[in-house]
Amino acid sequence: MEKKRIMNAVKKILAAAACATLAALLASCSTVNRLERYDFKGATLAADMQTPPEPRVDVSYYVALDKHTPVYSALSVMTNLAKAGQAEKAAGTMRSALASVDVPEILLRESYAACAAALDAEQEPEGMRADYVLVLSIQDWGIRAHSFGSAVSLRIHLTAGLARSAGGELIWRRDIIVNDPASPAMFGLGRIVGNMVTATILSEMSEEDLARGFTELALRSARSVARQLENDLTSARYCGEL
Repeated sequence: MEKKRIMNAVKKILAAAACATLAALLASCSTVNRLERYDFKGATLAADMQTPPEPRVDVSYYVALDKHTPVYSALSVMTNLAKAGQAEKAAGTMRSALASVDVPEILLRESYAACAAALDAEQEPEGMRADYVLVLSIQDWGIRAHSFGSAVSLRIHLTAGLARSAGGELIWRRDIIVNDPASPAMFGLGRIVGNMVTATILSEMSEEDLARGFTELALRSARSVARQLENDLTSARYCGEL
């Protein structure tokens, strides 16, 4: 029993070391593909999400000044500053709502399933028992709108790497960027607002409604990431270096 406990502890240390090694390798910007050297069919695959950065909520608002028409400009600036304040308030509500949605977990779940399917590997919840490990690292993510009246989207920049659990040898690495716009249906708005969701519209919604919408948006984005990873892995396995 004591020997088994020690072996399990050693395996956990090795698995953690492999993830740490791969996380360091993911900091590189180079593409890696050595998949043709390995047979993944029937092998076991674990997955790990590195601690992500805080999400950003960028809702831009431009304040215009025209020195040739001082009266107009003064009124314009006052109006625009009021709208900018409204945009900042909306951004704060969106930030709070987004914080309640576990976007990294949704990304991990969808990406893990897709990558395991692409490799013909079996998912192994216990990382120390897996033959390979998929490590995801979110470089940057958050809600964006170029202006208060433009479309709101969820942008995610993610790096994915695949390594052998024993030794942490990097086998495959890719960068993925998605920028999926929100749809009215995600927020229960139907067709009354057309086919675009703006920060203006979201500023009128409660934090709870925003969180539900962001959950749906996160799921769509996660599936976009998963499709890209799955397609890339399939191509890399059967077509060699891309």
